[in-house]
Amino acid sequence: MQVTKEPIDPCQVALTIEVEQDKVVHAVDKAYREYAKYVNVPGFRKGKAPMSFVRQRVPESDVRQRTAELLVESAYGDALKESETDPYAPPKLELLQLDLAGSPFIFKALVPLAPKVELGDYKGLEVEKKIYDISDSDVDEEIERLRERAADYPMAERAVENRDLVVADVSVKLDDQEATEPRPTMIELGADNLPGFDEQILGASVGDTKTFTLAYPADYPQVELQGKDAEFSVTIKEVRTKVVPESNDELAGKITNGRITTLDELKSNIKTDMGRSLSQSSENEADNALVEKIIEKASIQYPPVLVESEIEDEYKFLQQRLAQNGTNVDDYLANIGTSREQLYNQFKDSAEKRIRVGLVLGEIARQEELTLTEPDIDAAIAEAAEQQNTSPAAMRAFLEKNEGFENIRNRAQAKKVLDFIRGSAIIKEKVVKPGQTENPTDEAAAPEAAAATAEGEEVPAPKKKAPRASSKKKESDDQNES
Repeated sequence: MQVTKEPIDPCQVALTIEVEQDKVVHAVDKAYREYAKYVNVPGFRKGKAPMSFVRQRVPESDVRQRTAELLVESAYGDALKESETDPYAPPKLELLQLDLAGSPFIFKALVPLAPKVELGDYKGLEVEKKIYDISDSDVDEEIERLRERAADYPMAERAVENRDLVVADVSVKLDDQEATEPRPTMIELGADNLPGFDEQILGASVGDTKTFTLAYPADYPQVELQGKDAEFSVTIKEVRTKVVPESNDELAGKITNGRITTLDELKSNIKTDMGRSLSQSSENEADNALVEKIIEKASIQYPPVLVESEIEDEYKFLQQRLAQNGTNVDDYLANIGTSREQLYNQFKDSAEKRIRVGLVLGEIARQEELTLTEPDIDAAIAEAAEQQNTSPAAMRAFLEKNEGFENIRNRAQAKKVLDFIRGSAIIKEKVVKPGQTENPTDEAAAPEAAAATAEGEEVPAPKKKAPRASSKKKESDDQNES
């Protein structure tokens, strides 16, 4: 056997492997003998027909596939030893030559190698941490949001007015297309509706049908509708007025199902909850900033298979979640106005971020010998149990049943590393108002959540298994809403 090793990048090598002709002949013969056990030949029992008859009845493509599998299974392992290559994950295979008549078998294996991380400075880094100053006006703003959410919508025996909730049958006709079937739709006037839509139905009464044409904005979420004219047909079925409750003790009881009985207590709870939430958000923002600085100072290299695996997992998760809701990826993409290419790029960006975070945290854990202990895991389980309002024992049982221990271990390891990094950092506090932050909840668990799914310390490499040869290279609505 001849093996040629060609470096592709720091985390990939290509092995071109040539298997001797006599081994090819033997593998072809073995493949036919395997098929002989199952081929039906008139006049012979299964497995008893002469090989010449068997060869006439087994498709050559099937024999080629099985012969390649038999040869690759042994040749790939031998090639790894001969070339002193330590694979990180199964390879991508490309068959270059396979002649059943008896020429040498040649194939190429693109072998992923372990990630390489060279850390820069990760101790004594300086970051800013926000300290949120929550005022009474901040609490009052939250009270107003709660009042809006607690609004009632009684029937109104009158024409449509601004801020009403209208139930209507809506159909839409685009260009030369057929109009859609009328669909029951709830429309809150004054909300984020298509520009000009509200004005067209103001003053209408139950039973009225309004037909009008509007243009979708150039920045409309559904890309295929941007800038297009649409003819709407709206038949009013119900008119409901919006009644916002007063800011009083009755409101407190209504929005908490009686748990809180006074407005003052509600305000106190809101201020406490806002403080807790914003404090956690502030800590996570600081952690994110620390991790980003560490990543910027580090050299991080990893094989493409890591990203591909993350994208595949994320896509499968999306499919499962959509299937549970009775829809599919195509409908989902149409509703959010995103193409498959855009979705892939989103998945790719988030996968690469998770991998980088996981790898740097894993390398810090290795260098600082931050070994995970049972108390660390117990604390992580207790925290998860508190978040889900259950007991640690119940959470542990759930994790065991659903094979979730790997994820909780990764989170515990990430937390241990983040605690270490934070302990050596220079944290400068800055007092800000709650409005001086962007999407704090989006940042809430970024370092730990990323590390929980990325390849890093405590995250094993994909299992090494026998590769499967292939003869080809592996290749990598709502218009009614107004």
